Order: sequence, then C-alpha cells, then structure tokens
Amino acid sequence: MKIGIIGGGQLGLMIAEAAKELGHDIYSLDSSDECPIREISDCHIIADFDDVNSINKLIEMSDVVTYEFENIILDKIIDKENKIIQGFNALKISQNRLTEKDTISAMNIKTPKYRIFDPLKENFYPAIVKSISGGYDGKNQYLIRNQKDIDQLKGLKENTYIIEEFIDFDYEISAICTRDIFNNISVFPIPVNTHKNGILFTSIVDNRLSKELIDCAIMTSKMIIEKLEYVGTMAIEYFVIDNELLFNEFAPRPHNSGHYTIEACNVSQFKNHVLAITRNQIITPQLKNKAIMLNILGQNEKYIEKSKQFSDAHIHLYGKKEYRFNRKIGHITITSDNNYLVLDEIIKE
Repeated sequence: MKIGIIGGGQLGLMIAEAAKELGHDIYSLDSSDECPIREISDCHIIADFDDVNSINKLIEMSDVVTYEFENIILDKIIDKENKIIQGFNALKISQNRLTEKDTISAMNIKTPKYRIFDPLKENFYPAIVKSISGGYDGKNQYLIRNQKDIDQLKGLKENTYIIEEFIDFDYEISAICTRDIFNNISVFPIPVNTHKNGILFTSIVDNRLSKELIDCAIMTSKMIIEKLEYVGTMAIEYFVIDNELLFNEFAPRPHNSGHYTIEACNVSQFKNHVLAITRNQIITPQLKNKAIMLNILGQNEKYIEKSKQFSDAHIHLYGKKEYRFNRKIGHITITSDNNYLVLDEIIKE
C-alpha cells in the first residue's frame, strides 16, 4: 500500500519506519529536502504545508494519508476523508484549544477552569495564557502570577488566546491509545511525564501508578477516542492531583511520550497507528520491560556518547543536521533493570 505522510519530522520518520516494516511504500511531503523522513521515503514532495495543490497531489498519489502534526489546512481537503482514515473531527477539534476543552467538558470529564482571555478585563491568576491554535512545546504560552503579568499581555490579539487555571499537579501522565475501524481500542502502559522549559524531558513506565488511577485513565481515554470517532493512535494528557485525573489536552497522532513503546512493548504506537489507518486490526499492547524515555535536545548531545556504554539504552537519532538549542534531535529508551541508575549516569554533569 502507498502511505502518504504530511510532515517529515521525527514522528513522520517513525511512522514511516513502522510502515516499511509492514511492507508499505512511503510518499512524504515537507518543506525541507533534509527532513528526517527523506532518507527512507520512496517519493518526497518539497512543499510548504499550506500548499494545497501539493497536498492534494500527495493525497492523489497515496492509498491512505496520515500526518505528524495538527496544523493542517482542512477546508481545502475536507472532501478527502476517504483517504484520511483518521477522519477530520478530532483533528479539527485539536486545532482549537477552546473547542477542545468545550468538547471534553461536554463529556463530563474534568478540565482546569478556562475561558477566552481578555487582557483588558482579566483578573484571573495564577493562570496560564495559551494561544488558541498553533502552540506546542510551551510556545505561545505565558504564566500569569499577578496583575502586572496580565498588563504586559495587553498587546495580544483579541479572541486568540485562552486563559486556564494554573494547576499545581502532582504529576502528568499520558494515555497513548489506538482505535481501529472495527472499534477495537487499545491503551498502552501509561507513562509519567516530566518536562523542562515546557518540553518533555522523560516519560517513565514503572509501578508507581495505582490500579484505580490506571483503570480510570483507560476508561476515560477509551471514551474520548470512541466519541471522537478517531481511527489511529492518539495521545491524551492528564494532570494527576490526589490520585484524580484532570484532562489537559489530546493530540490525534503518535506522541513523544509514546516513543518508549518501540523497545518496551510487543507493538509500538507507530505500528498500531499504521495498522489502524490501513484498515487492519490493531494489536493489544503488552509491556515487556519497565522503561524510561529520555529526549535528546540540541544542547544535550553529550547524552548520546554516555548512553553507548549501556546495552539497554536504545539510541534513536532523527538525522537532523543542525543541533539547535531545545531542538529534539533524538531520544533514548532505557530498558535496564537499573533504569534510574542508568538515567542518572547519562544526564549527570
């Protein structure tokens, strides 16, 4: 089968790798000829993501099409749903943080308090101000601690940001789940996530979560993915406070916090995604090893050499030529019996 992928970054690359293992051909579209997916793509189209003609060309060439990020212009390709098996409902909702929160709240799932941000009337803090669309990895987000912080945001365009209650959570988790066209839904073992400067630092799968919390996360996530009628792999993030869940956001695609599944599970988030979008039955995931996934950013290149001394530290480099500050250049998944000791050795100064 010919699978088209919109976006050639690391997620596109890992989707393509899983698809190749299953015998599919890969057609890709990205604005760069040096993007990670280029090395394994059978046909690569160099075009901007708002180039509707090129995206339609990719769709026409492919049997099915998927994407590695949410910021896709929908109005010009809305009639192509027969090839984009994931559908457009979840994608459209995820493109607007206000719509996303409204949709989840309508399912009687708890979220932080939120509303449209009005800098001329606002007195709601501590809080986080986020762009309604387009933000990721902490971009276009502002921490509001007092009225002075609000006053400094008076230049923001009206009705383009929301304000959310600041949550002093115990930790964050993500449920990586996949649904196929037969309505089979699988949820991968749930990692606990830590962040630095708004960017995911580690995702850890161990025994720290209670069965009650895991069961609640699985039940809630299955309800979300089914009600959105989404096919493919989706990540749903939750804050945990006193062993209770609070919905944060979802991404209708494979996710950074699910990279550990490549080595630590019998099936990866990427393989299940490819199975789902090619109209096949997904595989029920099982954990083979406890795992820690560590992101490698441009400034953390030293993690690569340090990891090579550990046989259970699996290094994934994305083939990016420029190692910029805070740019994701790879990840390491540790599946050792001494995961935390190995992690400490890799990241210590």
